[in-house]
Amino acid sequence: MRIFKKRWPITSILYVMFFFVIVMPIVLVAFLSLRAYTDILLSNITSRTMQTLEQVSYSIDQEKSRYIRTVAAIASDNNLISLATSYHRSTQSKDLFNSSIQLENQLKNYLHDMPDVVSAMFVYRDGGAYYFEGTHFHNINTRINENLLKSTDLYQKTLQNQGRVLLFGTEENVLIESNDKYILSAAIAPQYERSFSDVEMIYFVIQAKTFENLAESTSNQDGSFIILDGSGNIMLDTSKDKSKNIEKQTIEQARNKKSGNFETMVYDEKMFVTFLTMERTEWKIIYITPYEQMTAQVREIYKLVMNVSAAGLIIFLIVSFFLVRSIVGPIKSLIFQMNKMKSGSFHVDLELAGPLEIYSLGKTFQNMTVRIQELIIERQEQEKLKTRAEIDALQSQINPHFLVNTLNAIKIMAMLSKATNLVEMTDSLIKLLSSTFHRGGSYIQVMDEMQSLEKYIHIMKVRYGDRFKVEYDIDDGVTNTYVLKLLLQPILENAIIHGFYGKEAMGIVKITSRKNNDQLIITITDNGKGMEQRTMEALLHEKKVESLCGIGIANVNDRIRLNYGEPYGLKINSELGVGTEVIVILPLLSNDPDHSQAS
Repeated sequence: MRIFKKRWPITSILYVMFFFVIVMPIVLVAFLSLRAYTDILLSNITSRTMQTLEQVSYSIDQEKSRYIRTVAAIASDNNLISLATSYHRSTQSKDLFNSSIQLENQLKNYLHDMPDVVSAMFVYRDGGAYYFEGTHFHNINTRINENLLKSTDLYQKTLQNQGRVLLFGTEENVLIESNDKYILSAAIAPQYERSFSDVEMIYFVIQAKTFENLAESTSNQDGSFIILDGSGNIMLDTSKDKSKNIEKQTIEQARNKKSGNFETMVYDEKMFVTFLTMERTEWKIIYITPYEQMTAQVREIYKLVMNVSAAGLIIFLIVSFFLVRSIVGPIKSLIFQMNKMKSGSFHVDLELAGPLEIYSLGKTFQNMTVRIQELIIERQEQEKLKTRAEIDALQSQINPHFLVNTLNAIKIMAMLSKATNLVEMTDSLIKLLSSTFHRGGSYIQVMDEMQSLEKYIHIMKVRYGDRFKVEYDIDDGVTNTYVLKLLLQPILENAIIHGFYGKEAMGIVKITSRKNNDQLIITITDNGKGMEQRTMEALLHEKKVESLCGIGIANVNDRIRLNYGEPYGLKINSELGVGTEVIVILPLLSNDPDHSQAS
């Protein structure tokens, strides 16, 4: 038992595993050998099938040529065509009977050695037809109405190929009512002057013995034959199950090639198809057989080999299971803990096990996660202190120059006029300083911020005179939302002091606010002298200012980003001689964040 408790090096475990893996090459060689044997077997079967198809195609070609020669001889027999015309033109019963007897005898001479011809039908141009029932008895009704025959595609195709014998299969013989699937028809339109002949077409019905013999040869097999004419019409289909519609799939794949073979799936059954084009005609003969039937012998050998291989593989798996578990188990546990760590969870619950190298790796990983947690906590504390210090520093920067200047203005006013202006200015200053220094928290409602701006504007108007005015367009829906204190005063002060400096016309500042989804947009626009691009950039980065609270535009931008993140802050658009627009982008806060954090 000590051998299992000992922590082996991973190389030793792999050496043991490689010893047993020798079974796998044996299985692979067996599999490849069987595949090669299967390919050879299929090649031999395909070769034999092609030989069979060549023999069958030769027999069909011979039979087809015999039909064509006989039909062509009948259609070119002037005497026979003359008798058929006389029969049609006869008005006396005696003449009609004599013509019928002579015509029947002539046809028997042609068809006495062709028992598979069921009937012949002479169709006349101006209506009517002559029927010949053949030389042997056939249980098939072939007496077709000539008017219906004339309306078929078969009839029209024959007229278009005048003087040429055409053969048609069961697919086109729509008027023949018979369950016999080995029925063919032959048709020809004789080439005679109208004055000599009234016969427009001769139509023959044939019970093809060659097709029937071919079907009987496959009756005890799972394979089937399909014979197509040059146009792709089915002349013969010996499939036992037509519902599978095998012919449509095979015809499409065999249409553009002269011969060959391929595999196809028909209703989840794999079929092997061999096809050949007949030499004398464009007819195709196709043989379809189930793939399983062809490879039955291979499957038996395959099962035997695979069973032996499976037995050896099972033994290999049982032996290797205990070896692999000692490596794979700890590695999987380590990977799981790493994935937890990647998702942000540093609570590692790792059971140290496995070989020496895996054990050391797990121990190192465990120590690493502990150290990472310590560094993260330390970093978070530093960031909190740094952020809080920056925010406090920005909010606590108080520049005394504005207060000194304002008090000097009050002093001058007191010296020149002991009037209400002094009282109003002093009162505005007191309220402005009171709202700035004595209210708790970092946030203020928009309406309170606007009131503070009013006090500031009053002071600035006393200080600079009526050289500017401020217009408001505040959306009622944002008056109760919360913003950081002293966001707008530095922007307004920059417009008054710098924007209107040296400007003789009346300065106008417009303050608007509106909602934009979950954002609060405050825009401060002036018609001052504007600024250049480098001045705008410096304005967003220069923090040395002299204002009421010492918070410049750059500090305002930094406060917004420190509190809300990068998507928020200031945007400045300006044009020299036209004016400046400052857009303040803030989150839409319906509650005081200071109170929310306290609760």
